[in-house]
Amino acid sequence: MTEPSRTPKQLPREIYLRRRIAALVAILVLVVILIWAATALFSGSKEDPGAESQQAAASGTLTPSEDATSAVETTESTASEESTEPEAGEADKEEPTSEAKPAELTVDPSKTTCSLQDLKVMAKTNEDSVPAGKMPTFYLEVFNPTTEDCSIDLDEEQLRFEVYKMGSNERVWSDTDCYASVETGKQTFKSGETRYFQADWSRKRSEPGQCTEREEAEPGAYFLHTVIGENYSPALPFNLL
Repeated sequence: MTEPSRTPKQLPREIYLRRRIAALVAILVLVVILIWAATALFSGSKEDPGAESQQAAASGTLTPSEDATSAVETTESTASEESTEPEAGEADKEEPTSEAKPAELTVDPSKTTCSLQDLKVMAKTNEDSVPAGKMPTFYLEVFNPTTEDCSIDLDEEQLRFEVYKMGSNERVWSDTDCYASVETGKQTFKSGETRYFQADWSRKRSEPGQCTEREEAEPGAYFLHTVIGENYSPALPFNLL
């Protein structure tokens, strides 16, 4: 009896091709499924910042970083605007002006009458140290601190400027030694008013009635009095260079 052959019968080539194609398709499908699953997993835990920004812009809201920047700008703008407004309690204060008077130049309500000695006479100069060859300019300021106008006859109570040598108190010059006073006649000094008078000094010495061949005042320290009658200003020191 003849034994059957143990060699397997070879399948047709078409069947092998179909099986390989089916296996490749299955592998591709499995890979696609795995990629899709991984993408879904990661997209659920991490949002797209670009999409968030676009959504925020569309809805009119700001992201946290933009909101912080806006808050800083708003704070600076508010501070700038508030700095231009008067602080509490200052709204009724008046700004100082060039006409504002020092505390000592105020009207005293208790002074209801005015005489020459009530007037405040002050001396001023344009320079504390006057360069050589330049004439000093002096000013007499007079303020009435009473509640009444003050009438003064300057023909009787002479208005004048006087310069003295520092140290020796030697009288060196007065504007009325050789010329008339800068103001004469009856003058009214009104309550609370300051009036100004001016004189220039040629830097030459003088004495009453001696107005020729006058000597130059030497460089050094001097002081000025401005005077009305016997009402003298405080001494004002200055230098001739």
